[in-house]
Amino acid sequence: MNVQFFAHLIDLAGTSSCTVSGPADVTSLVQHLCTTYGAQLASQLLDQTGQPLHEDLFVLVNGRHIRQLQGLATPLQENDTIAFVPMVEAG
Repeated sequence: MNVQFFAHLIDLAGTSSCTVSGPADVTSLVQHLCTTYGAQLASQLLDQTGQPLHEDLFVLVNGRHIRQLQGLATPLQENDTIAFVPMVEAG
């Protein structure tokens, strides 16, 4: 599957996208990304209790927010595109 990072997540991951194989659902993918890219990215993907997902993060699977799907249990296929988009504040 193709994973895309946006905004400051690009700097934390060191890449704007990567290819991942294996995770069966969004929770498994988040755990995989935290292990692969380390604590700085994990701090933006996990909430304060260490659970996926941080409240300021949008996750899209093939362009649809996971809230419209099955949330963290949304199943993933090898040909999916998953985007991690942080909420951006401007003032």
